[in-house]
Amino acid sequence: MAEETAEKTANSEIKMPVEKYLVFTIREKLYALPSKIINEVAALEKVFPLPLVPDYVQGIINRYSVPYALVDISFLFFKDHSPARKVIVLKQEIDKLAFLIDDVTDIADIPHDKLLKIDQEEISAISAFFEWKDTQVFCLEIEELIKTISQNVQ
Repeated sequence: MAEETAEKTANSEIKMPVEKYLVFTIREKLYALPSKIINEVAALEKVFPLPLVPDYVQGIINRYSVPYALVDISFLFFKDHSPARKVIVLKQEIDKLAFLIDDVTDIADIPHDKLLKIDQEEISAISAFFEWKDTQVFCLEIEELIKTISQNVQ
């Protein structure tokens, strides 16, 4: 019995941890966020403008009587407002933020060893990328995005 177990272990592949990522588009480029930090994806409805905030903060949206700051990632990265009409709403325990996106592409199961780290000198909000369906998908670093937004709003 012990030999049988040892043989199965020796013949079985070592599986790397896998994480689910929501893959979405902004300006025809693919980006991803870990699905564990996302509360929902919704159609953009009424936006309540806020005074004295950076241009990439479009205002506040209301999701089930909870206000979320709406961030236009397209403006943050490319200095150009997005015509997008969908939002990714983060879980409240992460922060009360929603990100404007063009569209959701898919949910991808990505093994940790397939994430390739990126030097964060140019855009600190992108931490890694992975190959998916013959295309590079950039992983957004949520902590860096929150840090950038917090610094600019204060």
